[in-house]
Amino acid sequence: MLDTLIKNALVLPMTGAGAEPDCSIGIRDGRIAYLGKDKPEAREVIDAGGHIVMPGLVNAHAHTAMCLMRGYADDYTLESWLFDKIFPVEARLDERAIVAGTVLGMAEMIRTGTTSFSDMYFCEPAVAEAVLKAGMKANLSNAIIAIGDGYDPEKDRAVIETRTLLKDYGVSGDVRGDISIHAEYTSPVHIWHMAHEWAAEYGAITHIHLSETKKEHEEAKARHGMTAAAAFAKNGVLDTKVLFAHGVWLEKEDLELLAEHGASVAHCPVSNLKLGSGIANVRAMLDAGINVCLGTDGACSNNSLDLFEEIKLAALLAKGSSFDPTALPAYEALKLATVNGAKAQGRGDETGTVEPGKAADLIMIDTSKPNLRPIYDPAGAVAYSARGSDVEMTMVNGKVLYRNGEWLTIDVERAVREVEEYAVPIVLNK
Repeated sequence: MLDTLIKNALVLPMTGAGAEPDCSIGIRDGRIAYLGKDKPEAREVIDAGGHIVMPGLVNAHAHTAMCLMRGYADDYTLESWLFDKIFPVEARLDERAIVAGTVLGMAEMIRTGTTSFSDMYFCEPAVAEAVLKAGMKANLSNAIIAIGDGYDPEKDRAVIETRTLLKDYGVSGDVRGDISIHAEYTSPVHIWHMAHEWAAEYGAITHIHLSETKKEHEEAKARHGMTAAAAFAKNGVLDTKVLFAHGVWLEKEDLELLAEHGASVAHCPVSNLKLGSGIANVRAMLDAGINVCLGTDGACSNNSLDLFEEIKLAALLAKGSSFDPTALPAYEALKLATVNGAKAQGRGDETGTVEPGKAADLIMIDTSKPNLRPIYDPAGAVAYSARGSDVEMTMVNGKVLYRNGEWLTIDVERAVREVEEYAVPIVLNK
């Protein structure tokens, strides 16, 4: 007998097949065991009522705890935002504040249909425990920032946490350890070599900010005599699995390099626009053969962790910047947030589509909402009309985390209170 049956669903499987109405999804031991028109017996039955059921979304680049600083540093350039506003606050944050911010961020992601995220921040071993309690999936990393002559990797919290994550969680399972080089401009080449050796030893993904602004991109060329992407490739970093964030200013040769090495790029359109960084050429990346996915970045440079905003904006920017309305069709935009995101996390065999054998990481979108009626094309409705607030249910490994306005694994009132009463005074240095 099945554990759970979702019946009467309009299934958008993201397998290349079209949406299937009046469909049933059977779940056993956290995985999809049945997909079809019948209604097999199950211990629990969820009536989808004709709503869209599709894979949960993957946020491939996030600094989740930065929702602590939502609205704290609006309307700055990236350099001023980072060095004048963010780094000073982050130097004050402790583990309790970071976990509080992460829990609040996960509540937002769960509510808006994200089931897995790639996080780059601090205190990640403690964050890992919070992720497991919330029931989400996550790839966690603490970015190595090695600035100054006195840098000692043996005393660096990022290095220590990376070792802990890889030792305690490995590179498989619901919570996984990633390795992170913060960026080309925040670390010397010998640090890249160290990170690359770890990645090769563990088979881990390396998560890196890349060519986010024109200034950053041009300064890297001045330092190395080549682009940051080329410098990383020259030093072996691309010989293992890499997830780059942003890629706004990549050049043609960079695209070829990344495609050749099988790298992924997390496109973060809302953050890139808010910080005035530019518009990444997603169509060129896809045409080059790069696995492009989507990220929100942190809520301090985005103000939201709602991936539905990223899906629509990614499609519109591709169309508007190229003067071609076919540049990024709805279905392909949805792939960025599902299939491609799962692949970027090393979870492509596990999640990202609705098909037998995959984990039951599913979301249900309430199509009775006025903004979603009528529906001619389900993919177009999700990509262009849906909002995170239209998500009625979020499920990971067959376990419901959110349904009909209720979080089942997070005490949201407590999470908000912890952030407001404990973390905000730290942000404000009071």
